[in-house]
Amino acid sequence: MPAKPTPTIETVDSYPAKDFFVSMLTRDIDLQDAILDLLDNCVDGAIRSASKADSDPDRDSLKGYWAEITFDEGNFRLEDNCGGIPWDLARDYAFRMGRPEHVQTPAGMIGLVGIGMKRAIFKIGRNCFVHSNHADLSFLVTIPPAWFRNDRLWTFPAQLEKSPIRQHGTLIEISNLEAGARLAFKRGSSFAASFPDMVAESYSYLIEKGFTVKINGKTVKRRPVKICFENPELPRQKGKLIRPYILRGRLQQVDVFLTVGYRSRLRTAEEQDDDADETFAAKDAGWTIVCNDRVVLSNDRTLKTGWGIGGVPEFHNQFSCIAGIVDFRASDTARLPVTTTKRGIDASKDLYTLIRQRMQEGLKQFTRNTNRWKGYEHEMKDRFDEIDVLELRALKQLAPKLHFVRLAGDGALQQYKPTLPEKVKIVTTRRIKFDKEQTQIATVSQHLFDEQRDPNEVGETCFDRLLGEATE
Repeated sequence: MPAKPTPTIETVDSYPAKDFFVSMLTRDIDLQDAILDLLDNCVDGAIRSASKADSDPDRDSLKGYWAEITFDEGNFRLEDNCGGIPWDLARDYAFRMGRPEHVQTPAGMIGLVGIGMKRAIFKIGRNCFVHSNHADLSFLVTIPPAWFRNDRLWTFPAQLEKSPIRQHGTLIEISNLEAGARLAFKRGSSFAASFPDMVAESYSYLIEKGFTVKINGKTVKRRPVKICFENPELPRQKGKLIRPYILRGRLQQVDVFLTVGYRSRLRTAEEQDDDADETFAAKDAGWTIVCNDRVVLSNDRTLKTGWGIGGVPEFHNQFSCIAGIVDFRASDTARLPVTTTKRGIDASKDLYTLIRQRMQEGLKQFTRNTNRWKGYEHEMKDRFDEIDVLELRALKQLAPKLHFVRLAGDGALQQYKPTLPEKVKIVTTRRIKFDKEQTQIATVSQHLFDEQRDPNEVGETCFDRLLGEATE
């Protein structure tokens, strides 16, 4: 019997199984976050296009740009007029699973690691057409069902086409939907009702710059955070004023603007009881964190944003009048303290650890002040009725007129710390304290109560009886 030939040993197969790869890529992202990733690509396209125009980056830089989302239980469609995908970008990395190291993210964009579009498509369905109508070239990229079944297939078919969209932009059409997407996109579903609110929350500051989002034909209205600022027309005014704590500066190549203060009048104990279900508190209180104009955390009242640690009390409806915003901006998005899903904060980053300490410092000023007004909240109602309520942009414009103090340490940080009005409580009592022999206290106690009582009670009863005689 001939000897069995020795096999040639050179390589082993390391191709990932498609089912495993796709499931791992999509398992940690919710459907709504996946769609927000697609919207982020629209915004990045608008930023690329807007940067070629002479526009104000802090005001109307995205004016005229839009994205329209439509979905039902059979199809998903996203169209925009944000310039389209340049062919070289599509060819080299837009459809790759991760951004190559040599590719730099243009300043101001909100994409992170280069998996958003693919992950979103995989989360939604198994048949996709991406049409790009760019000024230089119009093309179609197809992600067919067969790609998901073939472990060796790692390219997508692409071809030139006459674009089905009139303006320069992108059209993504997805069918053969995943089961979760079919249920979510069904008419009347909870997802269909809540998703516009999530977009309004996440894109509030992009919409403020002129970007328009429509979902199933309805325009999304923004939901900004607003902070009370007394007498903004007199920024240098001194005295006890209802104004926010503000921190601004640059740290680790990231621009930071932080503000926390009262968003509304103080709530009485009765109103706090009415708010026991936290609907009032959850709506607008707590911390909102923004990275390159994208809201990544909203109305947070947990340890993540400093509540309940470092001398800050845990959140209670008593503090539902307090809100804060932290605005991070960086040309290099990798420096931003945000997770890859862009719906959370990466609290492990040193930058965020340092800034959270300042968040807590500002927060403590208002929780303490709220405690000092406890039981007297009604005395401040009229003052809050007359106060201005400012958004982030207005606060940023006002900041240079305020008196800031430079902070020691790393970076170039400055803070503005207001002097808040405090409740002056008139002290009408005095403590009476004296020492007597124990046997004498026991004798008086037996006389008053026919038994032995606590010395404090004995002394207080003696005083009350004598006071009654004196005032008869």
